[in-house]
Amino acid sequence: MSGFQPNRNYVPQKREKPYRVVGGVRVDVDKGAHTKSWAGQRLMRLIEGAAPGDRLTEGLEYARMGQTRRIEFDLGVVRAAVQGRVSRAHQTTVRVATLAADEWSRATDAMADQAAYAARLLSGELPANIEDAFAPLGLRLFPSEPGELTPSCSCADENPWCKHAVCALTITAHRLGDDPLLIFTLRGLRGDDLLARLRQRRAETSAGRMGPGQYAPRTPALSRLEPAPLESLAHSFWAEAEGLEDLDTAPRPPEVRHALLRRLGASPFKAPSEGGFPLVGLLATCYDLVRESALQLDEVEPEERAEEGEP
Repeated sequence: MSGFQPNRNYVPQKREKPYRVVGGVRVDVDKGAHTKSWAGQRLMRLIEGAAPGDRLTEGLEYARMGQTRRIEFDLGVVRAAVQGRVSRAHQTTVRVATLAADEWSRATDAMADQAAYAARLLSGELPANIEDAFAPLGLRLFPSEPGELTPSCSCADENPWCKHAVCALTITAHRLGDDPLLIFTLRGLRGDDLLARLRQRRAETSAGRMGPGQYAPRTPALSRLEPAPLESLAHSFWAEAEGLEDLDTAPRPPEVRHALLRRLGASPFKAPSEGGFPLVGLLATCYDLVRESALQLDEVEPEERAEEGEP
């Protein structure tokens, strides 16, 4: 036995099919690997444009078959163990270009200043026009170039966009459908941190401003009027100004309906489909009825209110 020499030219035979994984992470589709969420579709288009055809095809099949033993997401990185045609799973990492701290600060301020963005994000939704908040700052939330994704894998493929990287990113694209705030984590800001910042920014700017769901009166062209000197107004301080009755004080609808309910999130009670109490729906209906009643009251002339005995 001491004279045995191993064959250094021996190359292990690869299986025709990958080792099957029990309980692996898979995409929740019957055929193909396309996600229905718009956020996931954006990432899939980037993958399809970067990965060669054969790697793309096999990677999508791996995702469908559940060849991923585990996958985890952290700030600017996706890590996965993808089982292939050899006995040991391949360690796959995809690094995502992140935004700097000052860029996130400016982006958070921009999103907090817009009630439509803040309300949807605080309710766990990702607005389809979210890039409109980033574009004026010269930033993007979603990667738009393959160079913003850097895959690496322990497999022998010379192309970094191997089937294992495609598999991991395909699962990531599907996760965006269930967890839209994951895109913020991948770009360098955890979803929970984003929500905390939005709540803080909204609280800081709420003083002196009308809260969500309230109505702001409109005074057309008032900002374009030149103010008169203060000393010239002393004699008429308590007098009614001309044209006061012509001011348009019609209330405007809120930018986001039921913003406060959205902030509260899901009801702690059972869903109506499970025999629970429809608390959120009932409150939303009450809010709508109160709003309609207030609008009708605003349209009633003061004389009509007096005739009806109202003060």
